[in-house]
Amino acid sequence: MKIAASIIFAYSLFLYSCNLAPEKKDSSHSDSLTYCNPIISKYLADPYMKYENGYYYMFATGGSEDGRFIPIHRSIDMANWEFVRGAVEKGAETDWNFKHFWAPEVYKIRNKFYLYYTASPRESPMNSGNHVGLAIADSIQGPYRNFGVIVQHSSIDGHIFIDTDSTMYIFYTIEHGNKDGLAAGQIYADKLLSPTQIEGNPVQIISHHPWQEGPFILLSDNKYFLTYSCGNWQDSTYHVRYAIASHPMGPYTEKSDTILRSNSVVKGPGHHSLFIDRAGKDWIVYHGWDTGHTARYPRIDRIFVDNDKISSDGPTYTPQNTSK
Repeated sequence: MKIAASIIFAYSLFLYSCNLAPEKKDSSHSDSLTYCNPIISKYLADPYMKYENGYYYMFATGGSEDGRFIPIHRSIDMANWEFVRGAVEKGAETDWNFKHFWAPEVYKIRNKFYLYYTASPRESPMNSGNHVGLAIADSIQGPYRNFGVIVQHSSIDGHIFIDTDSTMYIFYTIEHGNKDGLAAGQIYADKLLSPTQIEGNPVQIISHHPWQEGPFILLSDNKYFLTYSCGNWQDSTYHVRYAIASHPMGPYTEKSDTILRSNSVVKGPGHHSLFIDRAGKDWIVYHGWDTGHTARYPRIDRIFVDNDKISSDGPTYTPQNTSK
């Protein structure tokens, strides 16, 4: 008990020192800043980040202080954040979006903002009621209006990829109790005929592990890098890895190395998204537990693509400078 208490105290002291890290002097123009993970000291899981109109916006799993769900925060420098609002309202008990509110992603298409996220009705044995659905807004800051379910069978973690020829794809993980007989924990992909309509011909993409989730595509040098999380989200086995294909629908070849994995301070890093900052640098935003497993905090780190390899600085926990 004394050892555990010492670890928790040390980590709390570390978080305090991180908050005292030097801040960027001119956040509106410089492409260099010093930040320290976690970037927000709140329980915010499955983070997604997008740059729009001079701000970085982060959407995350969970409830908001305004009573809504999927909290939105914004920052001009990725180091100092302010709460905007919860993106969506809870539906009725039998509606598709009464609880959970997981894994948000936002896309700007023809001046509308499409928020894809996972939710379920109140009655959802083994999470079998989870579906990837959609809400739409005129501004990235919302509020978002419910559209409804997009993936009609049990599913989580919807990710949208728009290829260079404008073809739209949706990647997602199969949930328990899938009525079409698809295996839970496997990643599938399908085409989108429009932002609100799926084609309905799912193709299995990755099934190498007992469970894989949180898919996200990165296109680099005509190669499609599928990044995803594996392991148990509740412990240190959770990590991020990747596979490569020459077409969005595969086939994908998994690489043996990982992008993120646990270290002495950050446990179970994963359920990430990728984004490009205003200077054109590639980043990964993800959550990770503290050493006491009291909360999953949002974190960011640089990623680097070199031929067929993706690597990352993360998970970091000391002050970092983005000038490199």
